[in-house]
Amino acid sequence: MTRSQKLRWYAEQLMADAASEEKAGAQGAAVSHYLQAADILLLLAKVEQSYTTWKYYADNASTCQQKARRLIATSPKEDPVPNTR
Repeated sequence: MTRSQKLRWYAEQLMADAASEEKAGAQGAAVSHYLQAADILLLLAKVEQSYTTWKYYADNASTCQQKARRLIATSPKEDPVPNTR
């Protein structure tokens, strides 16, 4: 297995883990996994010579980033200062 194949496999695992965490309601963990997968996919795209493969990586990275943004936007907001009264 080449290095790029290992990275692609790892990115796919991170996306699957993110989807599982999202279903379980662990939005913070899901966001983290989606962003890690996006980083790996962008690294793969950066060194890719084939346009078709580059587009696959770039599109999947974009999808991961959009899912992370959606989760961040819909997550419950915490009080920046705890109410001690």
